[in-house]
Amino acid sequence: MAGAIGYSLKNLTNFNGRDGRKRFLSYFLFVVILNLVLYLAASIPTIMAAMDAGIEAAKTGDNSTAETAIMNHMIDFAGTLVWISLGIALLNIVLLSAAFVRRAHDTGLPGLLLAIPLGLQLVWMFFAYRQLDGLQATMRAAVDAQMAGQSPEVQTGMIAQDLIGWLVVIIVLVIGFLKTQRSENQYGGPNLKP
Repeated sequence: MAGAIGYSLKNLTNFNGRDGRKRFLSYFLFVVILNLVLYLAASIPTIMAAMDAGIEAAKTGDNSTAETAIMNHMIDFAGTLVWISLGIALLNIVLLSAAFVRRAHDTGLPGLLLAIPLGLQLVWMFFAYRQLDGLQATMRAAVDAQMAGQSPEVQTGMIAQDLIGWLVVIIVLVIGFLKTQRSENQYGGPNLKP
């Protein structure tokens, strides 16, 4: 796995040649783990601060005050989390584009196939950026509705955005799992090294 990661990082701008299934999927797993680490590193301090605020508010004996304090901290962090998500999405484009093209070449598909997940990722980023202005108000309205015993309004735009994000992952995985062409193709000979 270390060899696949090292190779892919050294070839971030190399869109030529072929990458085998094992190399690509090992590198993709590395990128997924990197994403999780970055999200956790960004979120844990805020979660801890929200919990501290909730514990402090719970000393009053009113559970709803504690819940409100926790939710206020989390809502205040939502915009920052969107910016972090946009940064990580951009990082993913840089980290995966060339490897994706080489993997597509390995299956005999054109590298232009990258336009599909790249376009979807850019659409996801656009919608994430557009929701920044109203995100806190939307979250506050949902929390207020829940506190009042009502069902929060379904945010179809956010659901569609999440589906777009998962569609990108599915497309990358499908290409990653496709069978390697064992013979030479228009992109070169098979690269059977891990």
